Amino acid sequence: MNPKKETVVIASTPGREAWLSECLSSIGREVLVLRQAGTWELGKIKWLYENTQLDRFLFLHDSVIIKDQSFFDIMFSHDGSVSVTDDPGVFGMYMGIYTRSDLSKVELYSPITQRDSIVAEREWTKTYAQTADKVTVVFPDLRDSLNKGFTEHHGRTNMILENNYLIKYKGTWK
Repeated sequence: MNPKKETVVIASTPGREAWLSECLSSIGREVLVLRQAGTWELGKIKWLYENTQLDRFLFLHDSVIIKDQSFFDIMFSHDGSVSVTDDPGVFGMYMGIYTRSDLSKVELYSPITQRDSIVAEREWTKTYAQTADKVTVVFPDLRDSLNKGFTEHHGRTNMILENNYLIKYKGTWK
């Protein structure tokens, strides 16, 4: 894998095949899928840092549907670290472009529980953003307060975050 190219990483786990299939069907490009069982988002980011030479990668969930392929052009048109949204803080839901140089400045660890991962989503991402050389927030409209409602999808109730470029089925919002 070329560490300089625009790499898209989809985070998933075993048992989420329907989610992953739907996500991958919406993406018109090569992706790297991480499906480690028992590993939350930050653990997957840590794995990428330790096991690849990627300089920069876009990290998304398997619960994302891409509606417009120009999403990728928009995201990768910005230099440095790029956050999809800033709700509940910068790099909300861990979604965005991470850089190796910025990751090298922060502690990387693997949260043990979902609760640990939720705390890290607020605290670790805040530290990452403060340490990064530059962070651009591309879609501040993707926020819980502007959700498009709730729906049952693949066996769970989801908050729908949506704009012209993507849909995010969010399972944890409380």
